[in-house]
Amino acid sequence: MIKKYLFLFIVIFSPVLTIAQTQIDTLQAELGDIVVVGFQGNRSLLESPGSISFIKPEFISGFDNSSLVYGLNTVAGVRMEERSTGSYRIAIRGSSLRSPFGIRNVKVYWNDIPITEPTGSTFLNLLDPSNMQLVEVIKGPGGSLYGAGNGGVLLINSTTPFQNDQLTANTSFGSFGTIRYNLGYHDNLENGGLSFKYSKSDSDGYRDQSFLDRQVIEISGETEYLEGRRIAANVLYTDLNYGIPGGLTKTQFTDDPTQARGGPIGSVVQNASIKHESLLIGITHKYQITENLSNEASAFGTFSDFENPFNFDYKIDSRKSGGLRSKYQYETSVGEVDAIFTLGTEMQSSSYASRNFQNNGGEPDSLNFDDELKVKSNLIFLNTQLDLPNDWFITAGISFNSLTYDINRLVATDIGDNGEVGQVTKDFDPQFIPRLGIAKQIGPQITAHASVGTGFSPPTIEEVRTNEGSINLNLEAETGINYEAGIRGNAFKGRLGFDAVVFLFKLNNSIIQQANPDPNRDTFVFRNAGKTDQKGFELSSNYILIDSYDGFLRRVQINTAYTFNHFRFDNYNTSNGDFSGNELTGVAPHTLFTLLTFDTSPGFYGNLSYNYTDEIPLRDDNTIYSDSYNLVQTKVGYRASFFHGIETDFYFGIDNLLDERYSLGYDINAFGGRYFQPAAERTWFLGVKLNYKLGI
Repeated sequence: MIKKYLFLFIVIFSPVLTIAQTQIDTLQAELGDIVVVGFQGNRSLLESPGSISFIKPEFISGFDNSSLVYGLNTVAGVRMEERSTGSYRIAIRGSSLRSPFGIRNVKVYWNDIPITEPTGSTFLNLLDPSNMQLVEVIKGPGGSLYGAGNGGVLLINSTTPFQNDQLTANTSFGSFGTIRYNLGYHDNLENGGLSFKYSKSDSDGYRDQSFLDRQVIEISGETEYLEGRRIAANVLYTDLNYGIPGGLTKTQFTDDPTQARGGPIGSVVQNASIKHESLLIGITHKYQITENLSNEASAFGTFSDFENPFNFDYKIDSRKSGGLRSKYQYETSVGEVDAIFTLGTEMQSSSYASRNFQNNGGEPDSLNFDDELKVKSNLIFLNTQLDLPNDWFITAGISFNSLTYDINRLVATDIGDNGEVGQVTKDFDPQFIPRLGIAKQIGPQITAHASVGTGFSPPTIEEVRTNEGSINLNLEAETGINYEAGIRGNAFKGRLGFDAVVFLFKLNNSIIQQANPDPNRDTFVFRNAGKTDQKGFELSSNYILIDSYDGFLRRVQINTAYTFNHFRFDNYNTSNGDFSGNELTGVAPHTLFTLLTFDTSPGFYGNLSYNYTDEIPLRDDNTIYSDSYNLVQTKVGYRASFFHGIETDFYFGIDNLLDERYSLGYDINAFGGRYFQPAAERTWFLGVKLNYKLGI
């Protein structure tokens, strides 16, 4: 069915897709030359009042280009986890407290299209790194413009600047049967252009039942069909299948970290895995109505089939969702004040046919329950940006948010007292979310900024309606308020760039996950349980040690990201006890990332990165912690042009150079002490990349 939608899209919109994306000016090293979307300002990073980080393409693909983990973990305050190959979880300032799996509490956009479902969950593993080339990270609540999510916002663009028509190919091999290749075509025409990408990833995985098989097709295009009017089209098709090895106890982790969860309902026996086929279609129209007034509107839809055989059950979903995001911007000047006013809306709805079965050796057996799920979310936002005399910059915004879940249980069998047949509706209280940010340029290349904003995060549909069949209509949205202040800038003639921020986030009515007390149902249930107090400090810096076009060493640079988290439970009561004053579960107090890169005039290049992660509390009572670990990764390569217009890049790398035993993700508060999701031992990869510039 999804392949039919893909075929129809290509046929109908092929005239649009013959034109590619608008070119973006090459980014410079200085912060002042980096333009970010942020809070709809499209302004210099130096002039942006807020914690916004920009990840360049060379950081996203700076290592083996097979995972999204490396690039996002270069950002202070962000922790990207991969509990098994292709199974991602992301925390921005501790936002994954309530997420046993997947990505929640963070809003994600891809090419201006929200890929976070109206339920609040994001399947970031539907993207290959080649579909994720430019990334902005907004840390802290972004609800005044983007709606739900206390953690923050990811703004992803799938293309990088190109000046010529290009054909690209990249093939790599690595440990545990890993094979990856991708192809790309970029056609740069007079009024736009076309971008086509195909990627294929296969791996047996380090652990039993940790395989990965993923194919991704992306087609993106844009054209100016009339003066002042542009239309863009994006399609993303993903066919994903990956294994879920399951958590291990400390003893199992120490004795044999390659094993999957065992027993008569072990991960291998039950084929614990996820099959996810998805098609995303989006159309964006940009219209310069007058010299001062413009509109940008996006319509989008997603169609997906989802299967999840798990140790205890077998979940099959058919999902459809769609929506509209539109905004009007009016730019004006009054005296010495430049102003931009933004008014917009975002509406999403989804419909699921969701069935849960018994799992019999990896095959669906008798039906547990059958639900029809409908979700509607609405966001209206207003934002004002003021550029005042004497280098003052103000951003103020407010949004109105509403959300409704409709759950219609058609069949209920053998699922306890919470499985009555019938229809229930959960209308969450509407939320007004304001934010105010102020920045002051205190030097030619230095800016101080401060902001205060509220946020909210309603429970996802997976938290209201959990896998064991219960429906918790008493679960309410988390709310919080965030205060922060920082300074960013450049020094030493642009050689040093820095960004430092302190923040305080007060979370109320926090949603926490707890293991199901029923030992025969190894799932999580969710409860509102008091407050958290989250104080932190984040520091990012980059220093250019050598910058010499004529020398053997053309460029040597060191980048550093340090995070300090003093996160505590405050008035935190659960059915297991009162944990007020304890450290926040799943959050490392200290993390440090350092990257050294070099380029030479003959074409040799390399990088060496170091990542320190402190001990992490794995239980709310703080009785069990993970060990701290030191992760070292390195990559070397050689770039050359052998023929006219053909560029090559040969590379080789080693992950976990010190052969550290660690877990890149934990199951907090796990039943039976199965907290650990072991990461791979020392591994290697090698590959070659080709880039053919057409018409040269």
